[in-house]
Amino acid sequence: MKIYKKLLCCILSVIMLAGPVYAAEQENESIRVPVIMYHSLLDKKTNQWNIPPQEFEKDLKYLSENGYEAVFISDLIAYVHTGAALPEKPVVLTFDDGYYNNLTAIPHLEKYDMRIVLSVIGENSDHWTKHADETDERYGHLTWPHISGMFESGRVELASHTQSMHKNKGGRNGCCRKKSENKEEYERVLTNDLETLQKKLEQISGIRPECFAYPFGSMCEDSDIVLRKLGFKATLSCVSGINVLRIGDADCLFRLRRNNRTPGESVETIFKRIAA
Repeated sequence: MKIYKKLLCCILSVIMLAGPVYAAEQENESIRVPVIMYHSLLDKKTNQWNIPPQEFEKDLKYLSENGYEAVFISDLIAYVHTGAALPEKPVVLTFDDGYYNNLTAIPHLEKYDMRIVLSVIGENSDHWTKHADETDERYGHLTWPHISGMFESGRVELASHTQSMHKNKGGRNGCCRKKSENKEEYERVLTNDLETLQKKLEQISGIRPECFAYPFGSMCEDSDIVLRKLGFKATLSCVSGINVLRIGDADCLFRLRRNNRTPGESVETIFKRIAA
């Protein structure tokens, strides 16, 4: 009996010692994650951000054939905060602004088993919901029913792109603080704007978004502070490059690098550039 007790004690000791070692290994784990930024899917060239829907399909085909799996930002958050598993070759596909023509992405996403993160501008969807009969595939934006349908497809995660601060007007650059504005005033203005959109997105999805895309990629420390206070756990920049995410490092999810997909650069060429 004494021998068994000693053996049991030895086993328990090994388990207790192994626990912290495993946790330390988890905390040091990291993964490289490329993020691609799309805007408009349109055959007609109306601006430098448009790419034809067939080019988007080519991107998905390339990703699928090369072993990439599209994940949501919430998957990245779970990886960093809890150590939840990610695929071996994750990629995040983001769509900014919520253009009406983004609806054409859904069939392609289903065909290649991919998913996207859609960053919505609240006031634009408000406007086009009121004027749904004036739909314009070039400049129109998704209505709230459109957004709801895209979310219900299971292929789309919703993110915030501000309610009404996606503009450079009155001395404000995107959602950054004006020079004439003190920090208290700014926090109140930004909080009111973001909470207005958060409520709308949560009403549609039942989920309070934890990802925010900076309008025009304009970032400032003051906005970072407010975003964290409001519970955002990840933010998207417009700075090109690749992201290295580490388990236990919550800061690595802020100002995530994204690579703009323009007509002149496919996903394949983007990957070659950022891997250099």
